[in-house]
Amino acid sequence: MWGSAGFLIGIVLGSLVKALADRSLSNKSFWGRSYCLRCRHTLAVYDLFPILSYVLLRGKCRYCKNRISIEYLIVEAVVGVLIGFLFWQEFSSLQSSVFSLQLISNFKFLIFIFDLLFKTFFIVILAILFITDIKRMLIPDRIIKPAILIGTISLLVITAYKVGYLYYYLAQTPIGRQLLPPSSGYFQRHALMVVQPFLLSLLMGLLIGGFFWGLIIITRGKGMGGGDVKLGAFIGIMLGFPQALIALVLAFFTGAIFGVALIIAGKKHFGQTIPFGPFLVLGSLITLFWGNQIIDWYLKLGTFIP
Repeated sequence: MWGSAGFLIGIVLGSLVKALADRSLSNKSFWGRSYCLRCRHTLAVYDLFPILSYVLLRGKCRYCKNRISIEYLIVEAVVGVLIGFLFWQEFSSLQSSVFSLQLISNFKFLIFIFDLLFKTFFIVILAILFITDIKRMLIPDRIIKPAILIGTISLLVITAYKVGYLYYYLAQTPIGRQLLPPSSGYFQRHALMVVQPFLLSLLMGLLIGGFFWGLIIITRGKGMGGGDVKLGAFIGIMLGFPQALIALVLAFFTGAIFGVALIIAGKKHFGQTIPFGPFLVLGSLITLFWGNQIIDWYLKLGTFIP
């Protein structure tokens, strides 16, 4: 059920992803009605239903009958699958009791909803940047800079909410009030534990962005681009520690395999550049969905190594 709901939301977001990616590449405004790129006719609402409109129109413009790029269908379907899988995975981890009417405003449920929206936003931005980097080796500032700002502010707000809730929760009982300052240092210690992931996320953003910037200096601009620096910082902020490091390792690993495969196939030769953004996106998605399992696997592996 929740996976299906996520898929429906995802295909709508997929349509948005495709539109924002195309407008970024053509340097057009993000605002305004959609229109056919061939005949310039403004599209009606019933022309814009994700996947369904493409199928019913048989991949052709209703007005000029020219072919519509199949990219629209692919992007909508892929983003739909990603968001659908996210919803299925996240809701499967919840206890069924959370959905009772008494608990609908529960603190943990609100945190869960925020986390779901946060991850959905992350997937949408990654999908946009995957398209732009594949097509033009471009990570647009008008996408990545606001994304970094929104991600940072979102983490700050939810961290402040958690600290505030901790204070409120303790203040409800006489024993809890004894744990508040100046009577005790309990609140400060636990508030610091709540704030720590936020600080680590900022640190990861700075470290990964700085690492990429160092590669630019060392390779004189041949190994990385400025867009990769911002994308690396965004991934660090959104995934935090240690998940961002896992995404980085996976990106370099998959990028190396793909690069070697292209050289063996004769499509590339040593010294030629390939966009690194798509591999950062791939590594981030793998980590988003299975990062905890990878960490558990690594820790268990370490116990078998003498």
